[in-house]
This record gives sequence, structure tokens and C-alpha cells, in this order.
Amino acid sequence: MHLPIRCSQQIALLLPLFLSLLLHPRAAAVVRRGDYRISPPGEDDDIDPAPTLDGPTADGSPGIGVEFETFGVIFESEDCERASTVVSKGKMVGGRQGENWMLTVDTTPSKPGRLSAEYILDGTQIKLDTGKAAEAAAGVANDISDWNPFKGMQDPKVDVVDSTCNPWTIIQPSVDCAFPNLEWAMQVTAPLPLEAIHDLFRKAIAKEASPLLPMFSPATNMVIVTKDFFQSNPNGILRDSVGDDVLGFFSLLISYVKRASRVTGDNSPKTIISIMPRTDWTSIFNQVRQAVPGQIYELVKVLACYEHDDEIDSNYCAGTVEAPEPNGQMDKEVFALSSEGESDDCSVKEWIQSIQDNRSPDRLSKADEVIDGSVGGLGKALENVLGTDRAVPLFEFRKLAGVRVANMEDKVTQAEQAIIDYHRKFGKAPQLFKQNEVLHLWTQT
Repeated sequence: MHLPIRCSQQIALLLPLFLSLLLHPRAAAVVRRGDYRISPPGEDDDIDPAPTLDGPTADGSPGIGVEFETFGVIFESEDCERASTVVSKGKMVGGRQGENWMLTVDTTPSKPGRLSAEYILDGTQIKLDTGKAAEAAAGVANDISDWNPFKGMQDPKVDVVDSTCNPWTIIQPSVDCAFPNLEWAMQVTAPLPLEAIHDLFRKAIAKEASPLLPMFSPATNMVIVTKDFFQSNPNGILRDSVGDDVLGFFSLLISYVKRASRVTGDNSPKTIISIMPRTDWTSIFNQVRQAVPGQIYELVKVLACYEHDDEIDSNYCAGTVEAPEPNGQMDKEVFALSSEGESDDCSVKEWIQSIQDNRSPDRLSKADEVIDGSVGGLGKALENVLGTDRAVPLFEFRKLAGVRVANMEDKVTQAEQAIIDYHRKFGKAPQLFKQNEVLHLWTQT
């Protein structure tokens, strides 16, 4: 990271504190420096852009995309109307770009005529396990320190590509040399097998740390579906026959299903949990379709009966864990989405039926287009598991711990390594493991 000469003395004075914050991230939560930062690391700041350049790769090889975004750098064009503000979203700012990265902007919830800074690491070009993601993150960190944006800088005006409201003026940060303390929310997009998704649910519930999970409250709104959810043999599915890929899919699905009626207005369903499908739900289900007989909606109504392995969720069912009895509440669950005068009410029942009917995009991914089209926004996109021809869905990992310029490269490296580890662990599809087990037993007889 390069430091502007004029900032060196100020940074030197703050260095002991800066290092202590890096070594003890929880301490950073109590330090608030005006517009230097957003919220404490790991908390959700509701910066919810429609991801751009997060995937897929052209050849189907596994890629990795990253977003760094902050409310700490704000651009203003006072007379810009909302429509003109919104169309600037995702566009490049001031020609700031390098190898596999670009500075863009996102809209803010405050008012029209304001945009926030967002750096994009291009997941359509950066391949997993090549070192290119870390290099791009280092490039972003150096660009921020070289740029040193603040309200009183010599040239605070920038142009946004194709904007009719140019120029935009930097109004935050308000002081020189603020950039080392700016907090950037990080999001990562990459392909993962559903078994890995189930393991992330397990880690979140167990409060095990992962670079792909939030630092604080990682299990918020998550429902981890286990084999015991199948103890009544719904749809004729035997408890012990259920694979981790099936459990991963239904953990995602039931987590979304159970919060449907709480997602209203201009809130996207992606805010429910920290793991968001970028591939549409129908294409994700196709990964396990052959292992799930019968009507999916009937199965979902039973799986929703469980609060935990040994407890009935009375909101959705009566009966016992051995013999759950859905009470009809699921038929009333609706995602009621609206934004900018458009609205779309999507019931859970019609959403699940669209998956059953193999429609792409599925009904919920289509409804989310009213907000920003993030959920399932990459359609049928799949990328291969590293070193194999196994094609798997893409997911965005959100609400991750906040980063600063000093640790951007390290945080990206850690997230990428976690993804690589899952690719190595789950290189073969579960069905292949089962076939190999059968073949092994046959050769032993």
C-alpha cells in the first residue's frame, strides 16, 4: 500500500492504534471517527447493490468475484433526479481501473443525487487459485491510498461513465488522509457445491468462524436442514438416504421460505441470510432433482415443520417430530416486493411450483427483478469445481467482516482459500461417492 507523502506523518501518529485494530478486530467496533467508516466490522450496513462482473467465466472454469463498498466515500450531484442517479449504478468512476478491478458507484438510501464508492474485482476474468484475486485486491488498496479522496482535495470532482449528472463532487470523507480508517464491506461470489453450502450452515449454527460467513451472528435466520427432518419419510424419502447436497439445497430453501412474509416493500429476499444464490433456484435444484421424488411443495411443507431436529415449529405444523402435520400456514406465505412504483407478490407455493416445473428464471428470481435482480440474477450459470468437470452453482457471500486498505489483500486471500478447500473436499458429486461405495462392496463379495 502506498501512502501519500502528506499523509505519512498523520499515519505514523496513528500507527500503534491502527495496528491494534487489525490485531484485535473487536476493538474496532468501539472506535467511531465521523465519516471515516461505516458500522463495526461484521455488521450489515444494508449496502445492497446488484452485483456486477461477479460471474460467470466464459469457459465455465471456477472464478471469484469480490466487491468492496462503503458509505464512507460519497459523491454528490445536487440537481440529479432519482432516475438519473439510479442509472449510474455500477458505472466506472473517474477512469479508475486496473488489472481485473474497477471503481464503480452504488446508489445510497439517503436521497437522489448521491452515490457511494464500490470497487469491483472482476469475477468473469479472475480464475480461482491463480493469485489474481489477491493481486487485484492489492491494486484496489494502492488505488485508494494513492487517490486519498476527501471533500477538500485539490480536485474533488469526478465523472461517472454515461451519467447525465456529471460532474459528481466528493463530499465524504470530510478530512484529509481519512482513507486508512475507512471501513469497506466485502462480498465474495464464487461457485460452490451444495455440500459445501450445508457445511457453511453447520459452521454458522455452531458459531465456527469462516471467511465466508459474517463475523457476528452468522446464523441469523438460517435453518439447517438435517437428516432428522426426513424422519417421517416425506415423499417416500428415507432419512438415511439423504445426501449433504440435498440437505444443502433445502437448508437454503427453507431459510428463505420461513422469512417470506417478513420480506416486504423494497427489501430484497437476499437480505434474509448471508448466503445468496446468484444462479437461479431452478438450476440449483437441478443439481439434486433426481434425488427428490414427488411434489417439492408437499415436501417443503413437511420440512418447515421442524424448528430443530427434535422440536416442532408450531407456526407451520401440529403433530410430533415423528408424524408432523402441516397446518396450512405455508399456503399463506408471500414475498410482497415493491420498488419505484413496481410491485410483484410471489407466494411460496407458486415459487416452489415454478422450480418443480423447471422454469428458469424461477418465480422468486423473477420477482426480485422489481428490486435489483440479485437473487438468481445469473440465471442458469454454473462453473466447474476446481480441476474437475463437475458444474456447480454460484453464490454470493454477504455481510462479511469489514476490511480496510491495510488488510484487503489478506481478507481476499483467506476467502479464496476457504473456497479452494471446499472445491478440493467436494470434487466429486455425492452420487459418484455412492456409486463407488456400491462398486467397492460388489468387488469385495
